[in-house]
Amino acid sequence: MNPAANIEAWNQAHARLHDYLETFALGDQVLLERLTLRLLDEARALRQAAPALDPTTITLRHAQSTLSRWLAGTLTGEAAPSPQALTSGTVALLLSRMPQKQPEFFLRDELPLEAREDLRRTLVVTGPDLTVSSMTPRHLDYGPMLEFARQTWHRWDTKTVGAAVLFWMGVYGIAYWWLSEYL
Repeated sequence: MNPAANIEAWNQAHARLHDYLETFALGDQVLLERLTLRLLDEARALRQAAPALDPTTITLRHAQSTLSRWLAGTLTGEAAPSPQALTSGTVALLLSRMPQKQPEFFLRDELPLEAREDLRRTLVVTGPDLTVSSMTPRHLDYGPMLEFARQTWHRWDTKTVGAAVLFWMGVYGIAYWWLSEYL
C-alpha cells in the first residue's frame, strides 16, 4: 500500500471512529477527540501485528472491544465481557445519560461510586439465556365457556343468522353513510 493511500485509509478510520464515539453524545468535544486519537493510536499498534486488515476495520473492532470490556468491568465487575455486554451496556450507558452529564468518566478505569450505580440502575436485563427444553402438550381447561360454546355452535337457527346479517349490514350502512358524509 502506497503512503498516500495508507494516510487516506487512516484518515477514514479516524473519521469513522469519531462518528462512532459521537453516537454517545459526549458533552466535551476535546475529550471526544482525545479518545478518538488514543483508540486510533492503539489500533495502529494492533495493525502492526495484523497488517492485512483494513485500518477502519481494525480501529472499529478495537473501539467496540474496548467499550465492551469497559462496560463489563463497570457494570458487572467481570474482566471478560459476555456476548450481551456491549448491547445491554450501551443501552444502559445511553439511558443513564452519563456521557452527557459526566463525559470525563467515559472509558475511564476508575468511576465514582455514584456514576457506577447510575449505570447499573439503568442496566436492562433481558432475562435468562435460552435453553433447550421439552414442553409436553397439556389439555386446557376452558371452564364453563367450553360447554356454552358447544351448545351455541350446534344450534343453527336461520332466523338468528338472518337477524345477525341484517344487523351487521345496518351497522355497515350507517358507518358508510357517516364516513362519506362527514369525512
